[in-house]
Amino acid sequence: MISKAARRYANALLQSALEQDILDDVEKDIRFILNTVQDSRDLVVFLKSPIIKTEDKQDVLSTIFHEHISGETKSLLRLLSEKNRENLLEDICQGFIQLYNKHEGIIQVDVTTAYELSKSQTDDLLKALASSTGKKIEMNVTVDEDIIGGLIVRIDDTVLDGSVKHKIRKLKNQFAVGTAV
Repeated sequence: MISKAARRYANALLQSALEQDILDDVEKDIRFILNTVQDSRDLVVFLKSPIIKTEDKQDVLSTIFHEHISGETKSLLRLLSEKNRENLLEDICQGFIQLYNKHEGIIQVDVTTAYELSKSQTDDLLKALASSTGKKIEMNVTVDEDIIGGLIVRIDDTVLDGSVKHKIRKLKNQFAVGTAV
């Protein structure tokens, strides 16, 4: 869950990027920062530590990100350091990406399959999902052999379960209550 404070920073960053017409650059920066933070547990602990001085945190953030991000994103990192809010960095990044996706009409779709999809199957699925939702799709595919076959598609709170395992379970339940056809 993203805190209100992190959401406010994310929203302010989005508005500033829109006003300056640098939204795509800031989005790339934020994804880079988020990937870096999520890949380094030590960095997360460092940023959240109340014992470490603000100047030290600012120096580390500058050293890690300075050459890889734009001026607007550098300003965000500097502001977070000045306000002792470095611990919100990951949440701000996640909040920004959510706001960016909403602004750009992108939805997150999680797909579970029984086997690895080929490139053409993935492309066909992306096209079908984009066509049926009318949105741009950002798709995460996970392989789970336990579903036997078919696929499970999750879009926000909606789950479309077309797995063989689900169909077998439904048949089993129908036979158990004596309503099978």
